[in-house]
Amino acid sequence: MIGVACVVLVFGGLLPCVIGVLRGEPLDQLAGLEALAAVTTATLLLMASAFHRSAYVDVALVVALLSFAGSLVFARFFGRSL
Repeated sequence: MIGVACVVLVFGGLLPCVIGVLRGEPLDQLAGLEALAAVTTATLLLMASAFHRSAYVDVALVVALLSFAGSLVFARFFGRSL
């Protein structure tokens, strides 16, 4: 049952984020990137709880940290247009 919720969360939450990242102004792309990271992290934490795997928590932590660093790089690269 939780596995179905994970699939719904992934497809229901990631699709608008990916569309925002692919088709937007730089500020919209940055917002989509942040939302994408948040949904991915939440999904991994939900999967860790559902399947009783602590490795998913570690992966979620790495995704959260790397997405923050990636957002900083994105903002620095497009700093003048943001």
